[in-house]
Amino acid sequence: MSEAYPFIEVSLACSDADAMEQFWVDLFDAQVVFRGRMMGQKFSRVIVCGVTLAFREDPDFQAPPGPGQEFLYRDHFGLRVKDLDAAVAELQARGANFVLTPERVRELQKGQSAGGGKFLETTYAAPPLTPERLAAGEFRIDIAMLVGPDNLWIELNQITEPADTQWFPGAA
Repeated sequence: MSEAYPFIEVSLACSDADAMEQFWVDLFDAQVVFRGRMMGQKFSRVIVCGVTLAFREDPDFQAPPGPGQEFLYRDHFGLRVKDLDAAVAELQARGANFVLTPERVRELQKGQSAGGGKFLETTYAAPPLTPERLAAGEFRIDIAMLVGPDNLWIELNQITEPADTQWFPGAA
């Protein structure tokens, strides 16, 4: 059924379409394919990381929590990378603002959250994975988090997964 509905874009409200467009161009070499107005609001469309992103300025836009409040974010883009540390270094050289580095996430994973719970608790994993395979490290996601205009969160994911799952596109 999913082939009948191919995914074509993600559209986001923002406070400044030019800033959002420039962010994606500068950090991820986005290709700008359209710029103008839609229903009187400034609008931009880019192709980046295999997806079309559309940005439309919204005079009532409310940014989500920003740096210093990164544990409150809910919505984000997840990008798969082959080498997390190399990707962080490259994007920092391009001006990325990382609020959670791989080192910080690894520290958090060893400890507990401010609320006393574990950083991540898995309560279900679809077969063929089992709790034993998870504990053995067969499936692992290492992350870093950067923030863009309007506190747009972007999570970089280095995913190690067994050949019998392949749950995430863009396999290495």
